[in-house]
Amino acid sequence: MIRKCMTIALSAVMAMSLAACGGQPTTREDNGAPVAASSGGSSNKKRVDPYAGDPVKIAYIAHDIGTPNNQGWKEGIERECGSWSNIKIDSYGAEESAETQVQIMTDCINQGYNAIILQCSDGTALAPSVKQAEEAGIPVITVNLDCASSTVHSALVMAVDYDAGRMAADKMAEQMGESGEIAIIQGVPGLERTDNLEKGFRDTIAKYSNIKIVDAQSASFQKDTAMTVMNSFLQSYPDLKGVFAINDAMAEGAALAAQSANKKGQICIWGADGEKDALAMIESGDMAGTIYTNSWDEGSTAAKIALLMIGSEYDYTCLSSTPKVIMEPIVVTKENVGTISQEDRW
Repeated sequence: MIRKCMTIALSAVMAMSLAACGGQPTTREDNGAPVAASSGGSSNKKRVDPYAGDPVKIAYIAHDIGTPNNQGWKEGIERECGSWSNIKIDSYGAEESAETQVQIMTDCINQGYNAIILQCSDGTALAPSVKQAEEAGIPVITVNLDCASSTVHSALVMAVDYDAGRMAADKMAEQMGESGEIAIIQGVPGLERTDNLEKGFRDTIAKYSNIKIVDAQSASFQKDTAMTVMNSFLQSYPDLKGVFAINDAMAEGAALAAQSANKKGQICIWGADGEKDALAMIESGDMAGTIYTNSWDEGSTAAKIALLMIGSEYDYTCLSSTPKVIMEPIVVTKENVGTISQEDRW
């Protein structure tokens, strides 16, 4: 099984971030510059021991709970907590609405959840809710889509973003013989992860002088919308040789559109996530590759951090910045897709 050994990693990350808590203010150095150890906020957090039978409620609030990523994170969270009958996981879908997420956050804070695992629909819009939760003593662990970077909270667990774009660009260029026209299918502009993915791709593909990005359009992470966008690309750019989609769902939509246009295998189509449907399309030759991250492990890691924070005396006021755990990526093509076992396909 492809798993990252997270126990040591989590302990190291959280120990570095929380080491400042201890009575007297201290500083932590990042890249040689001293940084204040405290977030400057206040917290009403009370320690609860999940492993001693104390009742624990954790809320998982997704941008869109129906997507494969969100289902993978949800299952990872539930797997991690499933051995303890006193730990209850409640999952909420916001149907891609930041306004709905804000309302769900308010409800969960009022209901006294012990921790919240959150995928932010809009980092700026959710920042006040994240701060309110932390001040109420409810640790917030964000997943992939973070709140505004200035809002210090308990942790962020994420797949690589800029490097995912970079890795996809390099492999795509190799597969295309380092020449040809490329289009990009974007996610939702303004989200840090998706912007970083695109930036990593653009910065890297620019090194290949014979490759040209001819267009970029948003499909808002949706497969059906990506099919429409891809059909537009096919009509406008008959010599199109490659497509990079910011997530796998959109890459799958692009691949289906290419199939319908009798161009299966003729266009180098890439995604980023590693969901099982994308892996199957790579095996069938409909997609050229993706950047795989184990979403089950990502959800499990978020749950581990939530339980660590719930069971400790620490709170977000000890932090100078939000600790980040970056999950391990794998570049997947037809040559190595078979190494991703069925038990690791989410």
